[in-house]
Amino acid sequence: MRFIICYIEIRVNIPICVHNCKISSCLQKKTKSNEELKGDEQMEEKLHKIKKEDEKTETGEIKPGINLQGFCENIECLAANARLPVWVNEEFKEISFFSDKTLYRCPDCKQSTVTSITKAMFLNSEYSISTNGDLIQVKDNNHYQYTYPITPGSSYKLKAQKIRQHATSLKDLVTRSETAMISDEIIKLVKELEKYSITVVKPEKVKDEVRLSEKIKYDYKGDYNQVFDIGRFTILCEDQTNLKTAVMVMKEAKKFNLIVSEDKDFFEKQSRTHHRFHNIKLYVPKYDVYVEMQATLKRYTTLEGYSMIENPKLSHSYYELLRAWEPNNPEDDDLKQASHEILTKINDVICEWIDDKAIQKMANRYRPHSDIIVLKPPQIFKKSEGEIKNNTALEMIQFVYEQLCKFTPEKVKGKAVYVLLYEYYKKYIIGDKNPASCIDFALLLQESRKQEMIEDVAISQALEMYIPLQANNYPYIDNDDNKKDDSYDCHQHMMEFLDREEEKKQNGKYERQVMVVQGKSGSGKSLFCRHLEKSLWESYMNDSTIIPIYISLSKHYNELNEKQIISQALQMKQINKEIMDVIREHASFVFILDGFDEIFDKYNKNSNDRYFYDRFNLSEWNAKTIVTCRSHVLNDEDIKQ
Repeated sequence: MRFIICYIEIRVNIPICVHNCKISSCLQKKTKSNEELKGDEQMEEKLHKIKKEDEKTETGEIKPGINLQGFCENIECLAANARLPVWVNEEFKEISFFSDKTLYRCPDCKQSTVTSITKAMFLNSEYSISTNGDLIQVKDNNHYQYTYPITPGSSYKLKAQKIRQHATSLKDLVTRSETAMISDEIIKLVKELEKYSITVVKPEKVKDEVRLSEKIKYDYKGDYNQVFDIGRFTILCEDQTNLKTAVMVMKEAKKFNLIVSEDKDFFEKQSRTHHRFHNIKLYVPKYDVYVEMQATLKRYTTLEGYSMIENPKLSHSYYELLRAWEPNNPEDDDLKQASHEILTKINDVICEWIDDKAIQKMANRYRPHSDIIVLKPPQIFKKSEGEIKNNTALEMIQFVYEQLCKFTPEKVKGKAVYVLLYEYYKKYIIGDKNPASCIDFALLLQESRKQEMIEDVAISQALEMYIPLQANNYPYIDNDDNKKDDSYDCHQHMMEFLDREEEKKQNGKYERQVMVVQGKSGSGKSLFCRHLEKSLWESYMNDSTIIPIYISLSKHYNELNEKQIISQALQMKQINKEIMDVIREHASFVFILDGFDEIFDKYNKNSNDRYFYDRFNLSEWNAKTIVTCRSHVLNDEDIKQ
């Protein structure tokens, strides 16, 4: 078979290959198709515009309480020009008006120009409505949402208040709630929910009486009729579809002789605490009480026994502490505010208001307490349990500290929560300038050492060409060529001394563990100390727990305050005094005291007690001590002490 192939050019100069067909009809067909397509697009655009215009048939926002719909008469208002009905929210109050005379503030133009009221809607409120003095019966006890038409020329009186329980006492409220929770109406609703593989959790008992009284006192100023979660069911759903089903079933409460009285959706809009849930209050007419149904996804719940979150009690326990806290000074006010902010951030992680990448990024910063050793806050250091319990601020500080010490998360969310809590602890409890952990403390010391090395150029350069020292166990004698041949590597010997198992602390003091390094002037003692310090820091970064601290005695010794020589040296290394006692309790050290001979004259005049270990108060520290001194300054008796 033979094909006839020809090439033609059209306006855009693109060659087209045509296989033995009628070109003109093909092009005409193509052109017609494009025109039809263009016409369809224009029609769709028109329909979309019409649809949008139809959708915008009213303006304003409907909120809980009283909502009135009328028309704005301000000629400069867009809503007025479009003759759109306007919703005005009057919240919870009592109001009176004439439908065509009273003016309300327009949400669009912000002027008091809305009149000709046509509708009154009550949302999430207990209310009453009367016209011309006659009370209108509330339809079906519907306190969730109901709209009443307004007759032109009539006068109206409306009253709305937040939904309340109707108990005569707290005991009465508890009794009603307990009875309602096991009523036929609620049981039937629960069974209906369970048909859709929805988990319904009923608490074994109502809230603990002490906690309940505390909640009423702090949250509701003693008004127990504002409490709705005495009888609360938790509805746990696998996914969003399951959740929508649960909400749909609950909104059909009328089938079970129950009334939906309030519906708050905190899945797309954040709640005050940033928990993610759908909250529905159901009125049980038979017992004249409200029961709360709180629906959420299983991966968001912190309900113990059902939660997929590690340490689910953390968020709730933290909230309980904050709720009862009444600060009595500006510092505590600031701390409480910061605590609330970190709690919402923790809930942001739990309920995924933060995206997965951000949560993972936080989790990547996690290091467990066993690695960093979180330092005890100075605020509760040496405080008794009684003192802490009588001070909510201290109780909260202790709670956070204990969480950081005990919580060892393995999952991404748990690690992110830990990081948030630690960073809050570091910034607001310990203070940015203070170390919050042994790792922080070590980093501060390393920064200080780096600065010292910059300032001491000679030592810094000498370390680059360091030659290991040889040592032995007796004083050096001139012209002695070490005939005994018993010298050893000084650094290796020192490391063996430091690696020995630490002695236990007895009677509040640590056992003496001291190594004295003697040598003649210029033998390299100071350089050896700096080399040892560098080596110990390298070991620390590779999981050693001993922190080396080099102290030049000539710079830090004060004969008037010998006992504080270590603390003074640390302060010069940018460690604040208030954290010193805490550090002493948590960290293990090697104190490298260099140049004892340079202070010996002052030291020798100052006391009858010749032994520096006691005079420098070294027994208060969990530390081994290395002291360097020129030969012949200390005698054998001094060293034996």
